[in-house]
Amino acid sequence: MDSSYLISGIVIATIMTYITRVIPFIFFRKKEPSGTIKYIEWNMPVMIMVILVFYALKDVSWGVYPYGIAQMIGIAIASFLHIRYKNALLSIFVATVSYMFLIQKVFTDI
Repeated sequence: MDSSYLISGIVIATIMTYITRVIPFIFFRKKEPSGTIKYIEWNMPVMIMVILVFYALKDVSWGVYPYGIAQMIGIAIASFLHIRYKNALLSIFVATVSYMFLIQKVFTDI
């Protein structure tokens, strides 16, 4: 395979990705966002966290050691941090690191 073929594919994919990101800003730059868009923008971090919580709990064996303790601690940490600091990135990052530490170092039988 020719390297110019690969480079042209990467360039075309880059341009098309950029265009799809820029088009909404070009068409809607003068319009005020609707109430629905503002609502979604305001609540999106919490929606993402709820999805992550359900994903984390989908395979938990509640009747087998460690009974989902690591997951519940991770959820508690994320909830506390998000309520306290209102920073989704901080909440998700610290809770994920805490959860990974728990399942790799504390509850090694998972």
